[in-house]
Amino acid sequence: MERGGGVNVAVRGTVAVYAAAAVAGLLFGPVFGVGALLLPVGAAVLPALGVTLWLRSREAWRAVAAVVAGLAGLLAALRADPSAVLAGVTESWRLTLQTTWPARPEPEVVVFVPLLVLAAAVFGVELLLRLRAPLVSLVPASGVVVLSQAYAAAGGLTAISAALAFAACGAVIVARSVPWAAIALGVVGAVALGAVSSGSAWSLRTGEVAPLATPRVASPLDELAARLANPDEPVFEFSSADSKPVDRWPIAVLDEFDGVNWTPGGELRRMGAGLPAEAGDAVSRSARVRLLESWGGPWLPSQARPAAVDGAEALVFPAGGTLLAENASSYTLTWWEPLIDPGTLMGKAIDPSAPGGFAGVGQVPARVVTLATDAVRGLRSSFQTALALEQHMRREYELVSAGDLPVGHGWPQLERFLLVDKRGTSEQFAAAYVAMARGLGIPARLVVGFDGSGDRSVVRNGDAIAWPEVAVADVGWVPLDPTGSARVSSASTGLAEVTEEAREQLPPVEELTPPQLPPASPVQDPSGEPRSWWWLLLLVVVPPVGWFAAVPLVAWARSWRRRRSGTVADAWAEVRARLRRHGVAVTSAMTVRDAASAARHIVDQPTAEAMSGLATAVDATMWSGARVDARAHAWAAARAVRAGLARRPVKDRLKALFRL
Repeated sequence: MERGGGVNVAVRGTVAVYAAAAVAGLLFGPVFGVGALLLPVGAAVLPALGVTLWLRSREAWRAVAAVVAGLAGLLAALRADPSAVLAGVTESWRLTLQTTWPARPEPEVVVFVPLLVLAAAVFGVELLLRLRAPLVSLVPASGVVVLSQAYAAAGGLTAISAALAFAACGAVIVARSVPWAAIALGVVGAVALGAVSSGSAWSLRTGEVAPLATPRVASPLDELAARLANPDEPVFEFSSADSKPVDRWPIAVLDEFDGVNWTPGGELRRMGAGLPAEAGDAVSRSARVRLLESWGGPWLPSQARPAAVDGAEALVFPAGGTLLAENASSYTLTWWEPLIDPGTLMGKAIDPSAPGGFAGVGQVPARVVTLATDAVRGLRSSFQTALALEQHMRREYELVSAGDLPVGHGWPQLERFLLVDKRGTSEQFAAAYVAMARGLGIPARLVVGFDGSGDRSVVRNGDAIAWPEVAVADVGWVPLDPTGSARVSSASTGLAEVTEEAREQLPPVEELTPPQLPPASPVQDPSGEPRSWWWLLLLVVVPPVGWFAAVPLVAWARSWRRRRSGTVADAWAEVRARLRRHGVAVTSAMTVRDAASAARHIVDQPTAEAMSGLATAVDATMWSGARVDARAHAWAAARAVRAGLARRPVKDRLKALFRL
């Protein structure tokens, strides 16, 4: 009977080790999607588990047979040959890092995850059955967890669920009956993981980019004049799925400018299953594109916010939407088109955090700075200001489309265009606009592409054009036309038509008034994350570990999260939370100086001085209007406040420790 009980314990432990490894593999969900991982992970785990249970008393053959069974199941599920499995060991982990997420669950990309799960499960079972320390069997699965978090850190309910599942597996492994102590420890771990936001955690993706087969390619901006010299040659054709016009076809976004050359910025990645809509409301559109013989690769006609590409092995700059592919002939492009009305667009602020919006302008001539400021009558940066600068260029400069075409987009050519000749192609118009807009504090970038002309059309070299785009809050990148030559179809319902209507509503520049923007609050939680799961955490934590364990743990987890974020607002939130735990009535409407005044009865002079330093850091960051990095100063003040509160009597510190 006792022997039978031992066998049952071994079987339960084996199943628990395999389950823990599977949970660890499913934590790669942010990379591939949990649904895409269920089949390969299950196909590797279930056959291997069956063989392990069957041969649990055959130590010599057990591990090898389990690995063979798992590999066979994986190959059958993925319908892949053994070379794909070998690629999973050597290359698939790197291909995943080079791909936009969620990645396509193709065998050569996803196979490293079930291989890791299989190895962790088999090795963990051997540790379980051979050693006297059963929890050591979870070490291989824990290694898979660490690697998954190095790819994409989990947070919130995902981390809580994974921690609870791991705790349950550990409980099954270490106890013959219900292991309340092990479950309680697992719940504590769940709380710690759940309090961690995925946020901007460090990732193995940092610096990992997809290489081009041809490392040096010509810039489309350099080829613009040559295309215009041969205007009738067709280059590609497209057919939109919804029979609506496509106003523009970008082929390259160039946001880096050193005063001489314009180059694309950002990280180049392989196109995965799709890209999210990101800012604002958007509708999905798609079109079939066929490249003609005269098209020169590797740049592909794209859109500002591509969602997916089918039919081509494309590389993408996610921040700009630029697509590149070797030997592509036809493909289906799906993209996101913003939904916004002209009145709302007119009142929008610019988005200074847009990637590449302020990537550089080189050494700007002083007379160009004066010219840009005078063109907008000194208005502060906004979308209205961007339109005013566009209208100025339409009035004061002439577009050249035939004959001896001007070329060049560096400062020598732009200075001559702006101050002397006042005539040029879209190349000079777009480059000059972007450079001046950045000087005015408007995030802008240069785009090279083609005008569209209908629901099914042939696009020719004569449709080639360069244009600027500005970043608008909650909308994204909005294309402008300082040349006044781009065609906007009357049947269009896209962003180009909305921008044209907003342009018509623009009053003269002397009548423009800056839009009233809501002031930023220095005490606003910058993460903006929902806290609806917090009550669920309390319900889970309080019964097993009790109030006296849960409250300090919650306070520590929140404090650790703020320190990891490291912003000035989080430093103020940390001080505010500590003062509240020490009985100071600090409200959300209070400033730092108000809180210091309310805390006078419990803090000493050094702590009061630290509060004054924090107030200076908050004011400099939130209200000065300049780019000030006061994070180090703010957190030094927060640490000084914490040290000051730690000097209070022991009785007061204990009350603060257990005050929610």
